[in-house]
Amino acid sequence: MNRILVWFRRDLRVADHEPLLRAATRGLVVPVFVFDRALVHHPETGSARVAFLLAALQALEADLRALGGRLIVRSGDPVQVLPDLVQTTQADGIYAYTDVERIYGRVRDARLNAALAQRGMKMRWFEPPASVDTAMAYPQYRELWHRDMGQPLVPTPQQVSVPPEIPSDPLPTLAALGHQADGKPIPPASTAAARTLLQDFLAEKADRYYWQLSYPSAEATTGLSPHLKFGVISVRECVQTVRRAPDHGDHRLRRSHQQLISRLRWGSGFTQRFRYLPQLELRSLYPVFDDDGWAFDPDLYQAWQTGHTGYPIVDAAARCLLATGGYLALNFRTRAIYASFLSNLGGLDWRYGALHFMRHLIDGDCPIDHYQWAMQAGVTHCVDKTWTRIYNPGQVAVDRCDPEGEFIKRWVPELADVPPQSLGHPPTLSGYPAPILNYKTARQRRVKQLEAQRRPFLNASNLQPFLATLPDDLTPFGTEIHGGDVAWAAAPTATLFPPPLALETLGLEEAQALRTWFVAHVNILPSKGRRRPKAPAPDPNLRQLSLLDDQG
Repeated sequence: MNRILVWFRRDLRVADHEPLLRAATRGLVVPVFVFDRALVHHPETGSARVAFLLAALQALEADLRALGGRLIVRSGDPVQVLPDLVQTTQADGIYAYTDVERIYGRVRDARLNAALAQRGMKMRWFEPPASVDTAMAYPQYRELWHRDMGQPLVPTPQQVSVPPEIPSDPLPTLAALGHQADGKPIPPASTAAARTLLQDFLAEKADRYYWQLSYPSAEATTGLSPHLKFGVISVRECVQTVRRAPDHGDHRLRRSHQQLISRLRWGSGFTQRFRYLPQLELRSLYPVFDDDGWAFDPDLYQAWQTGHTGYPIVDAAARCLLATGGYLALNFRTRAIYASFLSNLGGLDWRYGALHFMRHLIDGDCPIDHYQWAMQAGVTHCVDKTWTRIYNPGQVAVDRCDPEGEFIKRWVPELADVPPQSLGHPPTLSGYPAPILNYKTARQRRVKQLEAQRRPFLNASNLQPFLATLPDDLTPFGTEIHGGDVAWAAAPTATLFPPPLALETLGLEEAQALRTWFVAHVNILPSKGRRRPKAPAPDPNLRQLSLLDDQG
């Protein structure tokens, strides 16, 4: 009987999983997960995210057993582990989804292809929905995404038969993987838990999600992001669940459903950008921003990390991230304010901020994290933008995002007695620092700097000559600070899999298509930062300003 290895990576589920279904249909299945030291000990890997991964693998094991199967666990370099497993199990080959989150993963997968070919073994890669291997204009991609999300879910196999003689390593503990728990609460990690979160959101939050998404104390988010990061539930299942949800003629529900689907699409769009340009993991889209150099103030960086900048909403965000991993309470607007402070006002390289986030976010996903950090720093997605969004972290931010001060007072208890209208510029208090920088001065400096740096490519019809290329040195950013298993980066690398766009041979039509991924598709003007009530009355003509609106 046929035997197929199914390599689980960031798709830890049995539902809507094409490689698993195809393998189960053919015969016996060897579902395998490999603990890869280069990822477990990547400088951007956070202990809480590894803890969530372990919980998700426990749930996957339970789901496979419910189908008559089990999960085979291994540790080591997949380039060696997987061919050996194919040989010892006498499998016909390996099925897996492609994955473009990390440069390391694409180097590893290219090496695996070569190793399997050398030993005469087969590998079949499956494209996840809305993953494109050729240059496509963003508006066309958006249409493709909606089509792919509308395709029927891949059925869960009726049975997964695993050869009984194949041994499995026990699922390791967090400590055995070289990580220590850091106190962050780990949410339940299973497909059933993800489905419950989504149903609870539709029942309890959807009527206010669109209008309260900017308010961290409202906790209006779904809480699904860690599950989406590891593919515990598919994006397509989430989209179809939301599409089926009745709105009962209530425009509040309709707007919220549309907003959630848009955010799911944006996440896929960030991943697609990294498929085209994997260098975005390591550098800014335009080299001018990195070539000019960045300032680095270690005292400011530490104050920003620990929540002692003297700007309450920034400090509340910092402490919330450290305590919770951010997936539920640290919403997009608060993350944006927190990020903008470091790079735009503090002048620090956005990669230091992305590094810190990834080491603490339970939902940390490299394309989403890095691309949004670069956006907030003003160094990408700016080919046709003459203005720069730099958040005022003072009273303007409090009025807009935390008008009652609930979020700030929860995480900065030193300010518990300060009235909300004074939280942007609190009085001198024992134990709470004075502002570490002057907002107006820092903003003026940054605006002038960005205007000068953008000038060479602003409104350019062809971005190809201005884009950063993949560097020769692929060592992950942050290695000098946190270490990591990065020996792979020293080996010569001829190819990545899936391959990126070849910028050096990009044709004019492809270059024009690529440009559409880095322009604004709607006309969003800078916010005036006016004070808003805590629960604004729904207005059918209101369009919430999102930091991601310029994704179209």
